[in-house]
Amino acid sequence: MLGTVALPLTNGFIGEFFIAEQRFQWNVWMVSAAGLTMIFGAVYMLRMYKTVMHGPTNDLTITFIDISGSETLVLSIICALIIIMGIYPQPILHISEASVTHLFNVVYPKFPH
Repeated sequence: MLGTVALPLTNGFIGEFFIAEQRFQWNVWMVSAAGLTMIFGAVYMLRMYKTVMHGPTNDLTITFIDISGSETLVLSIICALIIIMGIYPQPILHISEASVTHLFNVVYPKFPH
């Protein structure tokens, strides 16, 4: 969830930062509007987390147990990948660079690079 709200040092932050950086060169007002939507999205997600994780229990959720064993291992690996991609995104960017460049050239053929 913290990657979704673009917490710094997570993969979501890198994506939103690159988008905002490129849009800032094109239109400052669009970046301002996008920044507001990022803030509203973060508020929504944090409120949702509070309600779901710290809200009242019912007959169905009272029987849930905490994670353990293999679930902890899998979630730890996923969390580590989220942080690693947030700190060092270059391998992922390198893999996708050719496809993104081709797509950009198809959509905007006369746009100066």
